[in-house]
Amino acid sequence: MSFDWNNLKIVLAASRAGSLARAAHLLDLDQSTTGRRLTALEADIGTSLFARTKTGLLPTETGKLIIERAEEVELRMQNLEDEIADGDGSVTGLIRLISSPWILEELTRVALADLLRKNPRLDIRLLGLIPTTPIRGEATLSFWFENQPRASEFAVNLGEVHYGLYAKKGLDPTELEWVSFFDEDAPRTAPVRLWEKMRGERGHRPRLTSTDARGVMIAVEAGVGKGVLPICLAEKSDLIVPFGKRPFELARTLKLHAHPDTVQANRTQAVMETLREQFAATFSRPNGDSRFPIQDE
Repeated sequence: MSFDWNNLKIVLAASRAGSLARAAHLLDLDQSTTGRRLTALEADIGTSLFARTKTGLLPTETGKLIIERAEEVELRMQNLEDEIADGDGSVTGLIRLISSPWILEELTRVALADLLRKNPRLDIRLLGLIPTTPIRGEATLSFWFENQPRASEFAVNLGEVHYGLYAKKGLDPTELEWVSFFDEDAPRTAPVRLWEKMRGERGHRPRLTSTDARGVMIAVEAGVGKGVLPICLAEKSDLIVPFGKRPFELARTLKLHAHPDTVQANRTQAVMETLREQFAATFSRPNGDSRFPIQDE
């Protein structure tokens, strides 16, 4: 039996995304084409590769075997691309960056344009979601604060991202409820613990929550409430101002997660080097900025 590599890529994408819709997104295909090709492959093999459940696609035993072998082929092909590219000193191929949307936006704004300009055969795919299964066998970097590395991933510290307390300009913070970051998979993140500490005996509850800092900032700008925001993000807005005492500022360590199978790939190393060089320019808080007064809430 022969296997079409394009169909095997659909199997890999389905295993990583957990659904046909997300697999189609990863592969830049429409969902009907993705489903039809997966069904055709299963018919050729004579057995199902995935169990269709309410929570998504789960690999069968045969599916797990094919996924494992397909990952080995994928890694070899990527290594071959890297070896060919070594000749002209550039990097080539696709690398996926996974994180919260606001982090990916800031990286794109500051760090990625020059990297792509210098490497015309390098492609970057930004994914503002957490895959349902660990991504193996392909060049992928993810960026998180509290999230632990998955499977055999390892994590390295990129640097600190500073957070502060913000409210809409012209409003009294003491009269505002809170808006807050909240992730149902990780509700006890550092910003959540900080606003819980700050609300004190008044028992202020969050009137609005968001899984991304950008959503929290938009709510603060609209006057919905006060919130804990990354300073590098908040300082770009003319609609909000910091409040509170400096000791209540929060520093979170942003960690880069990588898989050992692909961390030595040229494209992975090139992106990691750029991120280290551009981290301060992307996420640093302003020094001596007069917008950061020391005052009581």
